[in-house]
Amino acid sequence: MFEQFGNIMEMVKKVQSNVDNVQDQLKQERIEVSSGDVVKILVNGQQELISIQLNAKYLLADNAALLQDLLTATINNALAKSRELNQEAMSKLATDLNLPKIPGMF
Repeated sequence: MFEQFGNIMEMVKKVQSNVDNVQDQLKQERIEVSSGDVVKILVNGQQELISIQLNAKYLLADNAALLQDLLTATINNALAKSRELNQEAMSKLATDLNLPKIPGMF
């Protein structure tokens, strides 16, 4: 019985190690999304915002509402792409480890 428990614990450690490796890789991934030449957003594969670049020629008081809308839309687009990348990586890991499909786990 204890032998089976040891095997389970070893498998859990292996899965955790693989998850940690994938998370480290996702942290290094860069996803760039832009709204024309106005806004450029850079996020990583863990939905962390890395940078925001604004084209200086659009930094006028008259453009404030437009810039706010573009920033919101572009950031949301970048984060959606990052979530998709993250989900694909976790699904691949689950498949590679032959884990059962558990909704919400990967």
